[in-house]
Amino acid sequence: MNTLDDIIRMEKDAREIVRAMAVKMILHGFEVGDIKALLNVSDSFVSKWKGVYEEKGAQGLTLGYKGSEGYLTDVQRKEVISFLRSKMTYTPDELRDYLESGYGVLYKSKQSYYDLLHEGGINWKKTKKSIRNGMMRRSPPGGSS
Repeated sequence: MNTLDDIIRMEKDAREIVRAMAVKMILHGFEVGDIKALLNVSDSFVSKWKGVYEEKGAQGLTLGYKGSEGYLTDVQRKEVISFLRSKMTYTPDELRDYLESGYGVLYKSKQSYYDLLHEGGINWKKTKKSIRNGMMRRSPPGGSS
């Protein structure tokens, strides 16, 4: 979408349409008070999106979040999944270290590591620890101490 009219005519997201309409109205000489009343927006909304339009054009009015590209390419992701499938066990911390050293990738969210482990066929759970007779030991899976 290259123009304000394109956004107004073709966009499905109401937020983008209102942004484009506010900018178009200000460019056509509407008073900010009238725009506020007609579009049910604030002064700062009109000011913000007019500035964004002046700086980035109509494309700047579209939603910034369209989903992000993965940190790993498709080929790299397949390599990692294949690697994980060759392992019996692997922890999120081990995977983090592997990705950082081998691919220069460090995810912000642990969920990304969990998703990769799951896709690689590794079910990972935190190891439960318990203290019995003054000694720390791991609890058996599904069991109690």
